[in-house]
Amino acid sequence: MLRVNINERSNWRRKAEEYGFKFHTMHGEPYWDESAYYQFTLKQIEQDLETPTEDIHHMCLHVVDKVVNDQALLEKFQIPDTFWEQIRDSWKQQAPSLYSRLDFTYHGTGPAKLYENNADTPTSLYESGFWQWLWLQEQVDAGNIAKQADQFNSLQEKLVHRLAAIAKHYDVTHMHFACCQDTDEDRGTVQYLQDCARESGLLNDFVFIEDIGLSECGSFSDLADNKIQTLFKLYPWEFIQREEFGSA
Repeated sequence: MLRVNINERSNWRRKAEEYGFKFHTMHGEPYWDESAYYQFTLKQIEQDLETPTEDIHHMCLHVVDKVVNDQALLEKFQIPDTFWEQIRDSWKQQAPSLYSRLDFTYHGTGPAKLYENNADTPTSLYESGFWQWLWLQEQVDAGNIAKQADQFNSLQEKLVHRLAAIAKHYDVTHMHFACCQDTDEDRGTVQYLQDCARESGLLNDFVFIEDIGLSECGSFSDLADNKIQTLFKLYPWEFIQREEFGSA
């Protein structure tokens, strides 16, 4: 693994704004930095990153199976008992998930080591799946990186495929997407997921979490009073479970 210094693109901030990457700078500090890139060998990618990712993912699923079937562990994880049945049902039905982000430490030799698993928080999806790919293509076209270089992840293709599979599983053609107001990173990520949903063939609408309503018949609705049948939300379950609409 090599860390290679490179000149940043002169127009990348303007292009970021054009492509909806409005959180490239946050709180007065640069969030996106293209003064260097990392170069991996195929062996490092396949053996040190992809294989541990697969192994750890299955280990995490094994932990979920233990927790949902053990009252003491559910209590230890501080999951409110009113949600235990729904969580167990979701697990037993093998309801499909969309993504999970594993945070690793890696020094170039041996398998990557896990810091934590984030499946319900800001995600780096847009940056990893699309914006990084665009950076690579422009650097290759400019002759700054070898033509045979490639981005090692196929995240965007997998998101599109997975969203199509979720739509088929639930027999839906339309999905709502939501995040909180005043969260540029979350909104940019959700817009990217909407683009992926559109590519997968799903119709979609957006609603802020704060604007979701509850009708008299018990269904959730958006600001146009459209029923929300299926929803992706970039918003933690532990917040929802402790809020006014939690029981609903």
